[in-house]
Amino acid sequence: MENLRHLNVEQILEKITQLEINPISVLKVSSITLASISLVYLGKIWYSYRFFKKRGLKSPEHEFFYGNFRQLIKNKNYSEILRDWTEKYGKTYGYFEGHLPVIVTSDLDIIQEVFIKQSTNFSARKKGYLSRKDNDPNSDLFQSTKGRWKRMRMIMNPTFSSAKLRELGPILVNCADRLIDVLNKDSEANKEVNVSEYFKRFTMDSIWNCAFGVDINMQYEKDNLYFKKCEEVFRISSNLILPQYLGIYFYEMKEFVLFVLTILMIVKANFANHEKLLPYFWLRNRIGELVKKRLDQENLKKKDYIQLLIDASADYNTEKSFDYSEIKKILSPKEVEANLVLFMLAGYETTSTALSYASHVLATHPDEQLRLHDEISAAFGTDLSLINSDSVQELKYLDWFVKEVLRYYPIGNSVVARRCTKKTTIKGIDIPVDTPIAVDVLSIHFDADLWGPHDPNQFYPPRHQVKRNPLAFMAFGNGPRNCIGMKFALIELKIALCKLIVNFEFLESLDKTHKLEYEEGVVRFPKNGIKVLLKKRV
Repeated sequence: MENLRHLNVEQILEKITQLEINPISVLKVSSITLASISLVYLGKIWYSYRFFKKRGLKSPEHEFFYGNFRQLIKNKNYSEILRDWTEKYGKTYGYFEGHLPVIVTSDLDIIQEVFIKQSTNFSARKKGYLSRKDNDPNSDLFQSTKGRWKRMRMIMNPTFSSAKLRELGPILVNCADRLIDVLNKDSEANKEVNVSEYFKRFTMDSIWNCAFGVDINMQYEKDNLYFKKCEEVFRISSNLILPQYLGIYFYEMKEFVLFVLTILMIVKANFANHEKLLPYFWLRNRIGELVKKRLDQENLKKKDYIQLLIDASADYNTEKSFDYSEIKKILSPKEVEANLVLFMLAGYETTSTALSYASHVLATHPDEQLRLHDEISAAFGTDLSLINSDSVQELKYLDWFVKEVLRYYPIGNSVVARRCTKKTTIKGIDIPVDTPIAVDVLSIHFDADLWGPHDPNQFYPPRHQVKRNPLAFMAFGNGPRNCIGMKFALIELKIALCKLIVNFEFLESLDKTHKLEYEEGVVRFPKNGIKVLLKKRV
């Protein structure tokens, strides 16, 4: 080819336009390039499947490309599959999500290293099926890592202090009273009630009132759109959609898949009906509007979660580049929205599911119900106005009962995991960056050595009066990145249970089915809800 060095730009462009392009040649080159990339990627997948063998760890048989993922989602019982694998392969082993290796452990020594001693080397959560990049400005507290997580946590911690929870106590009591009112209207003699539906509305009502200072009539309005969208978010978590499958089987590209999906939703939000957006994006839009409305009302200052985050973003300077990992008490507007959505979703399904399990126990263990009723009656008598965020924490047996419910029916097991952010070694196992470490919560919660001498397969609240290894209880995670809303959730649970037990006697459903069927996505919940008979107390 003629030397182009002495030609100007116009002459070079003219030469290029004169070149004849043979479509067949282009097709051949494209095909060869695509085939080469595919072969390289398949080679990478093949090499990935040597991960556990190189480290001397056992793993279940896997399928090429799919790994063990089809086994995990077949019956939607993630936690039970991990427990079965633990029995077969030992306390520490691995499996593949597509070709991503995931180490699983129920060894408390390893958990202590990951969650506490080497927490700075595991300063990230296990990525979801679709995840943002670690430095994405839209990341929330759950997704953030390292210094960025530390900054967010420092800002949000005051929301869950004892003083703040005391301020929110009357709101929680009011929402619990609404729950009792709705149940009184809907429950009839000898008629089953699926209490799970009522508890979901109660927890959502509590969050909107406590966090956003907004009452959207969640418990009385049966067709509430916000409730439906939140339900859809969790439905998608257990019934995956195409983008999520792409994020699993091509995990190196999950951030790109989410980026494309986000762009599509932004375009759709501007040119189509908002209600047709995927539920997460619909909620994000609505909360964005709520934040904007609060900002426009400069004279309106409320003592709620949204105000705390808005105040933290007051010093954000849009004219300067923002260092998202800088340790300053500042949030960007995008972070405010992301964390509001996180708080709403994280506190909604988990607490309502715990109340459902508690109702099942009350109905099937009348002795437990009687003991709780006696304790509550002795503390408050007939003056139910004494039930508040402080007084419920003084009820010792209720505290044991709630902890035993969370031990016996752990809920957020799939998110009790960490991701390596700095290459390290634990008990001779070499752990590269980005390797997830998942915890087999069921095996830990039912370990006789950790929870004996009383049989851990029996529901027995007094076991919690004995001081045990704190790592044996993983209901809220552990270490620096444990659940920030733990205190809020426990108070909400206790207030609701006090109100429920004082007003109703829980009786078994008509079919007297004790065995629950579970389904699992982000949370592990009773597949068909919990049906009980509610007998109004005189």
